Order: sequence, then structure tokens, then C-alpha cells
Amino acid sequence: MSLAERALRAGVWALSLPPLGLSRAVGRGLGRMAMRLDRRHREIVLANLSASFPEKDAAWVEATARKVFEHIAQVATEIPRLVRLSPEEITAQARCHGLDNVHNAMAKGKGLILLTGHFGNWEWGNIAGSFSLGFGALVVARPIDWPPADRLVNSWRTKGSDSVVVPKNRSARVLLKGLKQNRMLGLLLDQNVDWYDGEWVDFFGRPACTNKGLALLARSTEAPVIAHYNWRADDGKFDVYFSPEIPLVKTGDKTMDIWQNTQNYTKVLEDIIRQKPEQWFWLHQRWKTKPFQPWPREKR
Repeated sequence: MSLAERALRAGVWALSLPPLGLSRAVGRGLGRMAMRLDRRHREIVLANLSASFPEKDAAWVEATARKVFEHIAQVATEIPRLVRLSPEEITAQARCHGLDNVHNAMAKGKGLILLTGHFGNWEWGNIAGSFSLGFGALVVARPIDWPPADRLVNSWRTKGSDSVVVPKNRSARVLLKGLKQNRMLGLLLDQNVDWYDGEWVDFFGRPACTNKGLALLARSTEAPVIAHYNWRADDGKFDVYFSPEIPLVKTGDKTMDIWQNTQNYTKVLEDIIRQKPEQWFWLHQRWKTKPFQPWPREKR
């Protein structure tokens, strides 16, 4: 282990030592400061919220944007604990709902695809969910550019379970093999992709280029798909949810099936986000990729 990696791990360990309540309070303060100082991301969040909730007034948008920054900063102050705490201690800070939905889906023997995104503290929820289930998932993620940081993040993503982090750029064959072995997969579907990787679907009333890989996997393997998400509750714990199975659309038209299932999965994510919009990652430029033709609902 290099000196830089030792220093990184020591620094993260030190950040995990203050009481959780104190860390969160510091996080909220840092979030408010970031909103004032980080003009670029402030404008992204405000624009995203304004366009996604046109029925809300400017005061609501401003207040929700502040909560978004506070939430993300709290996530950043909570994450160091994932290095130090045991899986039991991490899970003790969470309540899991819908575990039977997972077990029932896995009983079909076709594997399971978790439809997920950047809700609540997604890293904490993933560990608590896997430990509560008694088995982990093949988690698709883009490797972090600095290898020591990538190894550190992957160490907590696989803590207390048989989870495996699969690099995004070479995941297809591994995921297909995993489903054949009746494994559980974790796929994010709340990020922007380039036009050649996605389908144009409605997301908060606007065209969003969305990865079609999940729909392709589900259609070709008929593996069940359920949503996996979590929220930070008022008492400080995390409520981790596994939804009922999302119906698969499979007709004789593959092109339309891929589009329709991608749209359906995206609508599930939108409905989840609307529950607690302040706990989703609005800093991301979700609508960055633009269609070549005007969206029919847009005013010209």
C-alpha cells in the first residue's frame, strides 16, 4: 500500500470519529455554505427544480435547493463511517422494508435486477440492504480515476456481503453470467447518457436520455426488476425499501419494448423522487444530452 493510500485511509478514518449528530450538523452547515459559494451547481439545482416542479413557486424552489445542498453534504460526512463501522453497526442505523419482495423474486431462479439511483445515502442503504438480505449484488459502477480512492470506495461497497463491484465499461457479459447464476444486480438509472447509449423517455415532463441496458437485460433474460431506494428519516435512521416487482413489457416488437420498459422504469424513479425531492442528486445534469428534434411538449 502506497504512502498516499495510507494517508487517504487514515484521513477518512479520522473523519469517522466525531458523533454522527455532530457530523451531520457540520454537513448541513457546509451544504449551506456550498450553495452560497458554488454558483455553477447552485444554478444547476435551481434550474432542475424549477423545470421539474413548474407548479411550485420560487420560494419553494429556493428552500428545496438549500435542503439538497444540506443533504448531499450530510451524505459526505456520513460516508467515512462506512470504513470504520461493522456491517451490524451500519445496519442498526437502518430499517429495511420489502425484503420479502426480494426473496420472492429470487425464488424464480432467473436472478434479480435492482433498479436504483442516488436516493438518500445510497452507499449506506446498499450495505444495510445487502446485510439484511444475507447476500449482496453485482454492482455496476464507473471506476474512480484515482486507484487508491477506487479501492477504498469498493471496500465499503462490498462490506459484509458477497457483493462485487463490476466496472461499467465491461459489465455486459459479467451481468448476464450473474443472472444465469441467480445473482442480484444493482443498476443505476438516474444519470444522463449519450444518445447512442440511451432511449429518449419522459422524466419530469422533459426528454431525458436514459440508459437502455437495464431494459435490454430484463427483456432478454426475463429477470424480475424491483426498485431499491432509501431515505434519511426524521429520527436520523435510514428507511431502506425494496419495491414489489415491476411488470415487464414483452411483445413482438423489441424496439418498442425497450423504449416502453425504459420509460416505465424511469417513471418509477420519478415517483420515488417526488416523495422526498430534497434527497435526490439534483446537482447532476440529468437533461444534458439534447434530442436532435424538438420535444413535442416544448413550447416553440
